Amino acid sequence: MWNCVDLILTSTLLWLYLQAAWILLVNFLYLTVPWLIWGAIIIHLLIKFAARIPPPNDNIVKKVLGADPLSFVQKEDDIFKIGEKQQQTNDDQQYCMRVIAHRGAGLDFPENSMSAFRNSHEKGCDGIEFDLALTKDNIPIIFHDVTIDRLTGFNGTIKDMTWDELKDYDISTNHPLKPKFEPNGERIALFENVLQETLQNGQRMFIDIKAKGNEVVKVVLDAFKKHPELYEKAVISSFNPVTIYMIRRKDPKIVAGVAWRPQFFSTTTYNGIDGPREPRFNNLFKQILAGLADVVHDWALERITYYVLGLSFILLHKDVISPHICWNTSMEVPTGSSQSEVTRLWNKRGIRVFAWTVNLPSEKIHFARNLKVSYLTDTLLS
Repeated sequence: MWNCVDLILTSTLLWLYLQAAWILLVNFLYLTVPWLIWGAIIIHLLIKFAARIPPPNDNIVKKVLGADPLSFVQKEDDIFKIGEKQQQTNDDQQYCMRVIAHRGAGLDFPENSMSAFRNSHEKGCDGIEFDLALTKDNIPIIFHDVTIDRLTGFNGTIKDMTWDELKDYDISTNHPLKPKFEPNGERIALFENVLQETLQNGQRMFIDIKAKGNEVVKVVLDAFKKHPELYEKAVISSFNPVTIYMIRRKDPKIVAGVAWRPQFFSTTTYNGIDGPREPRFNNLFKQILAGLADVVHDWALERITYYVLGLSFILLHKDVISPHICWNTSMEVPTGSSQSEVTRLWNKRGIRVFAWTVNLPSEKIHFARNLKVSYLTDTLLS
């Protein structure tokens, strides 16, 4: 009995000693180390061990994107060849994706259409980019705009229309080469049909996600599950980092990147001379919130976001990669530096840079020959 009482007393004293030591330690640290540092340490640990999604294996990334053009020197005569066989280096015969058909090269054929993707394949450009959207009844389609107005000449919002309402619209109506596609025109493509044909053709895909929410996350995850070859043939991208995080959190094997230009959330247009132009919202309160979102996103992207998302590449507006002629941008690039400074900044982080959208022949020469940056283009004719 006495031994039991003695054990209880000893345990109580030990607990008191430990508690006192803990209180002294906490008070010592509180008085000697600012809580700002402790907060930074805690946030760092949370990001590194809880929030971060590791990037895919480097071998998988290279299978999809090919070798980084910055990693080798190619003869000038070979730089402008587009086909997959011609996109190999002269040094070690590694595949290198230099040109991606933006929306399937939408100036040559109706954008995001099956005919555009087939034309890209026939022209030897086996890297295509297209936009994934959802209809009102959650049918995944390939469409860029929020509305059908620009392509069809009719009024309507994609998210408010069913597939049955959309499937018969001619998306070549306002195309500059419209007579070329008469009399049948061109219809909106289904996501599944595009996947099947592009995989059959051996094309690589940049799936730019326009839709938001859990529905599109499920669509993408289901597509990779149904077509496992997509892991080595397709990548996903979005202006919205949350969408990328939701997808890669559930399937970290998917190669992903984000698209970026200055003030994306608060403006609808941008060019390197004038900068962002038209406000995205008419409501002043929404516009202010969007502006704040831009500030936070722009600051975090190159410091935290890329690391947390486990990005493998970034799609940058072509004028952002030219800081010496570009409208003021938050990218930390030394004033007056060459374009390659931007690619070096991301290359140090292990992130591949792609430029969009490069259409002029002189720009294509500049990006390919001088900068060695792969680019997205709307035309394969030049």
